[in-house]
Amino acid sequence: MKKFMMNLLTIAIVIAIIIILLLSLGTDQGARYVYKGNTAYEPVVIQPKEYQCSECSMDIEEMEYSAQIITPEGDTYFFDDIGCVVDWLEGRKIKTQKVITKTLDTGHWIDVDKAWYTRTAPSPMGYGFAAYEHKQEGLISYEEMKLLMLQGKHLHDPFVKKSLLGK
Repeated sequence: MKKFMMNLLTIAIVIAIIIILLLSLGTDQGARYVYKGNTAYEPVVIQPKEYQCSECSMDIEEMEYSAQIITPEGDTYFFDDIGCVVDWLEGRKIKTQKVITKTLDTGHWIDVDKAWYTRTAPSPMGYGFAAYEHKQEGLISYEEMKLLMLQGKHLHDPFVKKSLLGK
């Protein structure tokens, strides 16, 4: 009986420690994926690690690869990688007012349909896609990038990686 009680006490202590650790890792605000009230439908200026990607939950740190979806109600969803935007939109039926991305060449926010995409960028999720405002040789349209992303033909595929990067 004494051994049973010791085992039960040990399990209770371990569970308590895990709960305390999980609670201490959280913030007072919790995860932040959405900014409400953006009725001007303009890009929301955020700081690195202020919001998490709505698709993969990573902190948004590399602002030059970030993207935002703004709904007609003014809800703004944040993304760390344009590939995450494609995945997130594919799984949802959501009305969008604007879908915008930051560009590597100018640093401007532009509509994703007006941007041109590289396939070999060191993007946060490693898909390789990154936006440019000005068309250059080798860049592809949003529709082509979206199709490649949904087909899994990005840098996570070793054959694609080898053909694009020679690695």
